[in-house]
Amino acid sequence: MSLNTRWLLGAVSLGSIAIMDVVAPSTAFAQAAASAEISVPAMPLANALKEIASQSGTTVNFDPDAVAGLKSRSVRRASSTEAAIQAAIAGTTLAISRSPDGSWDVVQDIVVRARRDEAETSVLVRQSSTSDRSGLGLRDQPRNTQVITAKTIQDQQALDITDILRNAGGVSVQSNNPNTGASYTVRGFSAAGLVNGLAGGSQYGVQSGANQPVANIERVEVLKGPDALLSGFGNLGGNVNVVTKKPSAEERLAVSFDTGSFGLVRGVIDANNAISADKKLTARMIASVQTMDHNYGGYRGTEDYLIAPSLRFTDRLTDIVIGASLSKSEAGIGAYTLFNNKTFELIERDPSVPIYSPDQGISVKTDRFYFDATRKITPGIELVVRGLHDDSRLALQVYQVGYNRAGNLTLGVGGSLQEGKSDALDGFVRVKTQLGNAVKLSFNVGYNYSKGFTDQSSGTVFTTILNPPLGANTSLPVRPFSPLGAVQIRSSGKQEAIYGQALVEFWKIKMLGGVRKNWFETSTEFFFPGATPQPVNKKNGLVPSAGIIFDVTSDLSLFANYVRGEQAIFNLDRDRNFLPNIITTNKEAGVKFDLFAKRATINASYFDILQDNTIVFNPTIGGFTSEPGQRGRGIDLNIVGQVLPGWTVTGSFTRTKYALLTKTATLTDVPRQPRDTYSLYSNYRTRIADGVTAGGSVGLYGRSSSFADFLGQYVVPAARQIDVNGFLSVAGFEFNLGIRNIFDRRNYNTTSVFSYVPVDEPRNVRLSISKRIF
Repeated sequence: MSLNTRWLLGAVSLGSIAIMDVVAPSTAFAQAAASAEISVPAMPLANALKEIASQSGTTVNFDPDAVAGLKSRSVRRASSTEAAIQAAIAGTTLAISRSPDGSWDVVQDIVVRARRDEAETSVLVRQSSTSDRSGLGLRDQPRNTQVITAKTIQDQQALDITDILRNAGGVSVQSNNPNTGASYTVRGFSAAGLVNGLAGGSQYGVQSGANQPVANIERVEVLKGPDALLSGFGNLGGNVNVVTKKPSAEERLAVSFDTGSFGLVRGVIDANNAISADKKLTARMIASVQTMDHNYGGYRGTEDYLIAPSLRFTDRLTDIVIGASLSKSEAGIGAYTLFNNKTFELIERDPSVPIYSPDQGISVKTDRFYFDATRKITPGIELVVRGLHDDSRLALQVYQVGYNRAGNLTLGVGGSLQEGKSDALDGFVRVKTQLGNAVKLSFNVGYNYSKGFTDQSSGTVFTTILNPPLGANTSLPVRPFSPLGAVQIRSSGKQEAIYGQALVEFWKIKMLGGVRKNWFETSTEFFFPGATPQPVNKKNGLVPSAGIIFDVTSDLSLFANYVRGEQAIFNLDRDRNFLPNIITTNKEAGVKFDLFAKRATINASYFDILQDNTIVFNPTIGGFTSEPGQRGRGIDLNIVGQVLPGWTVTGSFTRTKYALLTKTATLTDVPRQPRDTYSLYSNYRTRIADGVTAGGSVGLYGRSSSFADFLGQYVVPAARQIDVNGFLSVAGFEFNLGIRNIFDRRNYNTTSVFSYVPVDEPRNVRLSISKRIF
């Protein structure tokens, strides 16, 4: 394409932003004004935007046609450029977005939809997606939220959720667990995960939903603390919200190809364009295929497929996204070892040699359909409705290694299948208003619904083999997996809730409070002769939350929050009574600090999570008991953004002290949770000739040691990994050569089962080549 043609296509895709007034103050004045508060009386909007730019020292772009004839609202002591612009345009149909260079654009709302989301083009995002119902940006939310963008995911060559969440402090991840599939914890508590802010299939037992196809991920939001307003029951330590990519009016076709160790071959195509002349209707199609000959544990290879179409309609008042994610994956289980149950030491073995047989793996199939609709009823009032349907299948063909009651090593030949469906719906009305010139008020009220079930079946024959070899199997015949039997158990659940949330903004303070009333029910059906019909069990609960953020300066804010979390428990004690719900109280206080003219941000906080009890299976009585709870106290620090032109940094550090409230003969320590988790990813690119850029990156990821049991007898050693990447962009092609675990360090992952200790990847190489066709 010629340069002129490319310019014209860009102008068309940006709509009315093609003709802009640009207000850019001098550098000297910008530095002097950076820390000043902004106050502007009501006046013609064009003049008000120029005055905001002058006082803030920030470039503000706006379309003269969009602001013609409009009068601004008064701005009083705004703490940032964004807050000042939002106050000035309140009550209009205008919207703002931030460009990669740090300037602000004020446009008709449809123009914002003409661009890809900032998470696809930048490591730093400031706008929330589905993680907040009050409409606050991430900078203004009174909590520590970490966002991992599609840009970071692409640069790091991540292939699954395990790769992505290495960047998240306080998160422990297991991928392809032989017992349950993918799973993760946040700040010491299990998190089923959300998709676009809604509960998916993993909330109801099919753990395949904990993983997501990477090619369709716009961002991963790690929400620290029990976010009761979003998910209700469960997810007590936090949540992982996966946000899918959306269409825009940008005409774009991009392809990428990856190859690497273990026979990795991966291809991705991403096509996007407006499909109506007025650009109100847009479409996007993402497809990916990935194969591997075998994995680094020597187990079966990978076949992974994704098709993700989506449509979007947007105009001055409406924004509707409808999409699907159809994925299927066949993958070998990860490499692992286990502890010696007599010496309590890890059994050192070659992790590239499969145990018993290489033909072991996990099959995952997920058909997901979703929609997100926002409608502006009148200025200041919006209706938001979201929906999600998951149809999931998780099949495990794994030879399970462990110890029998006599303490002897055994291998079980079995297999299992989980199939389930789930539906989720969330709808709320958001109202924004202003009380005079000093106070802004917004509130939302809504209804949340989710329902799902999981059918479980297993092999018809289960065989146990004594003393299997943990090296190459040269002595035992490999027994095939038995056929799966009929469904044995169906577990069903339903949750309904009503909620309300209010936000008050005045002076430099934002106060947020909310409450959610939950109704939860569950039932279990057994499909075998003589099974007794089980009753439908019901519970309800109230979960409040509150937070405050104080803008000390335009770059520095202090925040604090308190949230009560609740996990409904339907296990019975020996007297057939319900065990108590798990209640947590989460307290957090911290600071948010913008750096380098707001091109980077630091979040730092101290948190204290208290869980009142723990539900544990007691083999002595053959049932569950309520044991003492646990407490996690620590610090959480993360930084992301551009520190110098071309140089970006993404980092996190979390130190947590975990302890049981009361130690007993069988419970003394908290398993699976390392005291420290940390990551630091530094990326630098520079222009070296016309049309040629190059650079490199270094990533450090690690964690301290952790326990693999409640008695602290089995200790998983500390892990540390260093990755390096080299980048080259020439003639429109992007090359990314990465070496992962460059020092080939043997790393063991966290676990709560001493008979299964995952082994992380050895040194391996990946090469990515991408090209934007137009």
